[in-house]
Amino acid sequence: MTGNADETVGSRIATYRKLAGYTQREFADHAHLSLGAVRKVEQGERLPTYGFLNTAARTLAVSVEELTGQPYRGRKRSDARVHAPIAAIRAVARSYDLPPAWRPEPRSLDAIARDVDLATSYRAAARYTALGEMLPALLEELTACVHHLDGKARRRAARLLASCYYMAYCLASRLGYVDLASILEERLQWASSLADDPLSIGLSQWTRANGFQVAKDYDTGLRLLESSYDQLQEAVGADPSGAAVTLLGSIRLRQVTQASRARDDDATVHYLEEARRLAERVPDGVDRIHYHLTFGPVNTAVHDIAAQIELKHPDIAAERARELHLPASMPRTRRGHHLIDAARAFIAVEDRDAALGALQQARAVAPQQTRYHPMAREAVRVLAGQHRKAGEEVRALAAWIGSANPETA
Repeated sequence: MTGNADETVGSRIATYRKLAGYTQREFADHAHLSLGAVRKVEQGERLPTYGFLNTAARTLAVSVEELTGQPYRGRKRSDARVHAPIAAIRAVARSYDLPPAWRPEPRSLDAIARDVDLATSYRAAARYTALGEMLPALLEELTACVHHLDGKARRRAARLLASCYYMAYCLASRLGYVDLASILEERLQWASSLADDPLSIGLSQWTRANGFQVAKDYDTGLRLLESSYDQLQEAVGADPSGAAVTLLGSIRLRQVTQASRARDDDATVHYLEEARRLAERVPDGVDRIHYHLTFGPVNTAVHDIAAQIELKHPDIAAERARELHLPASMPRTRRGHHLIDAARAFIAVEDRDAALGALQQARAVAPQQTRYHPMAREAVRVLAGQHRKAGEEVRALAAWIGSANPETA
């Protein structure tokens, strides 16, 4: 089915449901979803959880991206620019193992590393266009380095290459190119295996678990994460460094996400407690960033709020979101994601003004992340549809994000 930028997630679910031959009741029974929830999501009155989307996609034998309408191409020149590097990233990922003689001579590793640092800052700020424009050349050069160099220099190049593959994976995932993201996940595994660095391997395993999360195979995802945690802990020893604590804590937080989407309250509580225990080891209680991952007490609280939404406790999520204030030191991509989750909670408890405020803040903090995030777009649609004549602020946000027809907003 061809996606339409003005379609809601609910209308797409309804279309695929009818194509599959289900009535709403039959679909709800087969998917083990509430009939009331199915009706409200299809009518655009309720924002679906990630668990709802994964269950619906699996039942209808389609991808989540088909239900959310990704990738969002848009009609602006800026939309074209953000998607433009995808073809070049595909080409580099496709040719990763071709002979060294086929590749140009790369710059020095020091020069490349400086550009990797710049790309890292773009990723943390969710500057998708700037990040995408840098990645193809960096991937090409670092692949050449891995093929041309040996010893310590090769291992360094492999760590940098793993970092770039992770950033490319993030970009592809955020823009909705799930097939490319799967390829980049495999390339990240390959590069990290050459790096001789347990933390790079930990990042690759943390990333790999997302595939099981998307497939709603939470049991396998949780087992993979637990195995990765044990392997990393064994590699770094009983007294892990700051970077190792960040990776270990991030694995626990991903387990929180998977357990909550599996609707397992006890497991969610267990992994949250484990994450809090690790967060106590973060110096000065200030979240740290290592290997692109953020960990500490604040990001643990952020994951707690998102988990409460998936566990059907939006009142708890909304209360905690009101109390949590993210420091400016948190990466914009983390702040933006949290604000979108906060908006989801506020919509669920019918606090329309708080939801609008959270979405407006998300736009200010991480505009490209917000514009291309399926939950942000659907949240705007729900806000616009809750009242026959939406306020000017909602109309302006809908027009900017491109998630609703102005005439219906």
